[in-house]
This record gives sequence, structure tokens and C-alpha cells, in this order.
Amino acid sequence: MIIKRRDFLKISSLATASLFVPNFLQSMTLDNALNPNQKILIVLQFTGGNDGLNTIIPTKNDIYFKERKNIAINDSLALNDETGINPALSYFKELFDSGELSLMNNVGYPNPDKSHFRSMDIWHSASKSDEFLETGWLGRFLDEECYKCEHPTQALEVDDMLSLALKGENNKAFAFKDPKKLYQTSQEKYFKSLYESDHHHDNETVSYLYKTLGSTINNADYIFEKSKAKNQLRNIRILN
Repeated sequence: MIIKRRDFLKISSLATASLFVPNFLQSMTLDNALNPNQKILIVLQFTGGNDGLNTIIPTKNDIYFKERKNIAINDSLALNDETGINPALSYFKELFDSGELSLMNNVGYPNPDKSHFRSMDIWHSASKSDEFLETGWLGRFLDEECYKCEHPTQALEVDDMLSLALKGENNKAFAFKDPKKLYQTSQEKYFKSLYESDHHHDNETVSYLYKTLGSTINNADYIFEKSKAKNQLRNIRILN
């Protein structure tokens, strides 16, 4: 799902941010929708550049104010003796003060080549700067923990394409925006006949595509049925 960083930060409230969340995920926030012993990790991935110096401001650094005469933030909200947060992010300041928000500032890697695309690969794969991996940090977790999982719903990405972060060697997350559309697409005769005709192939790339197609066909109905059940629960709660 694509949300512009500026729009998200303007919201400055997780409750309001839920307006951007698809219906099938909003239902997961209801009481008793999930096992109380289960934990869910939600990763909000902002792709692109961000002016970090005007987000978390080095309030005691003279160089910042000298070099940024026209755009320096002078009324930041203090986080500690050395840094402040942009005043437009007052809600995040409240979360920080209550211990519900942590900041990892100035994150980078040694000897950066300043390539946006290479930096994205390093970020998604959690690799060293001189290391080139084809799996992501969450994908490798799926390989370790979900090798016996019956359905690929332990990790979902709300987008049209699966990012590298969620690709494992043997297990991958499922990327889609609408469970109903995913199911309808999976039922098209063309895709079914294509998979049934020859899904065993010696070419690695072609084999991967057939495997992805087969996984979609075999699991789309399961995902759709589960999403309908959750949304029915959500609608009942709203009516009550």
C-alpha cells in the first residue's frame, strides 16, 4: 500500500492513520480478533529520501544552524539535551515521552557508495556493504520459523509487488492489496491452465514463476475466506 511519507507524518496519530489501512486489516484491531498470546509485527516501509536533520534536529550543533540558515528548525520539541523533534510531529514527541517510541538516529553503513538503489538492497537484505544477498531479513526469518506452515499468511505485504525484505530462500510473504481481487484473478482459466500444463521446469527463473503462480492459486481462496470472516466480525461489532 502506498502512503506518502508527508501525509503519514501529518497525521501524527496511529488512530487516524488507521483510515489508510485496508478493511481486511482494520478488522484485526477488534477485541478477540486474535489470540491474545499472538504478537504481530507491523513494518511501515517508507521508500525514498527523508530530511533526517529536519526530523530529528541537532539542537546544540552550530554547524547545523550555520549551513541551514534558511531551512533550520528553531522551535523543535526537546527530546534530550542534544536533540529535538520537528514541531509538526508533536504526537511522536508524546509517544517518546511515554516510552512508546524509540529513535535510531544516524543509521548508515561503512563506506557508502551513495547509490539509492544499492542502499535499498542493503537495507532490505540486512547485508554488509560488500555483500550481495537475494533474500531479505524478514524472508530469512520465514525460512527459519515457517518451514512447516501450511499457508503463507504468517507474513503479508499490502502492495502489488513483494519487496526484497520479505523474500526468503524457501518461504516468502504474500503481496496483495485486495483479497477479493486476488481470489478472482486466481480463478481465471488462463492462469489455472498455464499452471496445470507444465509447472515443472529446469530453468530456475521459470520454475520460480510457476511456484509463485501455484502458491497464489492454492492459497488465494484461503486468504479470501479468512478476510471475509474477519470483516463479518468487524461489521457485527459496528452494528452492535
